Amino acid sequence: MVVSAGAAVGCSPAGVSPYPPLTPELALAGASALFAVAWVVASYRKPKEPDHFGDRPCKPRARRGSGGSGGSGGPNPALPYVFGFGIAPATVAAFLVVFTPSTARGQWEERMPAAGYGEFEVPAVRLSGEPEFVPAGQDNDAYYLTDVVVRVPFTAGPREVVVEGMYSAAEPLAPGAEVAVYYAPGAPDAPVTEHDQVEEGALFLSFALAVWVWPWVIIAGVILKSQMEASDLHRLRRFRPAVHLPALGILFAGLVLLLPTALEFQVAGYDRLPAFLASFTPALALTWVVRAS
Repeated sequence: MVVSAGAAVGCSPAGVSPYPPLTPELALAGASALFAVAWVVASYRKPKEPDHFGDRPCKPRARRGSGGSGGSGGPNPALPYVFGFGIAPATVAAFLVVFTPSTARGQWEERMPAAGYGEFEVPAVRLSGEPEFVPAGQDNDAYYLTDVVVRVPFTAGPREVVVEGMYSAAEPLAPGAEVAVYYAPGAPDAPVTEHDQVEEGALFLSFALAVWVWPWVIIAGVILKSQMEASDLHRLRRFRPAVHLPALGILFAGLVLLLPTALEFQVAGYDRLPAFLASFTPALALTWVVRAS
């Protein structure tokens, strides 16, 4: 259950499915749910064990190499790491689903590299309007924005295309000047733009994650791990309906809230909002377990 849930969480930041349907993520999350059900059933069928973590002291191990504190009868020292460094990434993974592009956008981004998408120098044929002068400010120098008609040599033949708001610093663009634009020679129906429309969004998201998100995820994991004891968490491995059923219900609700984005359908006119709400469910489930234990 933990392995499949961790794999489902890892698929989100890794971008295994660039656009809906998020098949691997849903399959792994579904497997985690099935394993959770199996754990509940096995817990009911397993005979009750004495409470080694109550008021009575736990007897020390008589032999070496019999499992120690991490054996089957004692607390596993890995449990604080699983919980501490599992909750924070799970929250971020659910939040990242909010930014999953639509199927149409994802298919377009996949098609562009095959059509030769990139930056090319093309000639400006004429201006499409009056240049707009932007005066110097506190954070920028003066510059011009100009709508320009450029001649683009597509594979199917050259075409004239209007590129809006071309930037120039010293003076407005003039006919005959060479300008740098992004387009796909093999896709004349695709837009011609001054800025990269394929990689720019992905690069910004990767930069934002590396600088602003993952450091806080690590810090949150360290804090959560420091507040957990392996002996306390070991008791959570034994199923208790009053504690675990509400927590599993919260997590299952989070999975359901991710479905509109993962399968690209709307509920009451929304598809991204449910995914945003789902990002809170791992922390809510942990909060319930802490308060109910």
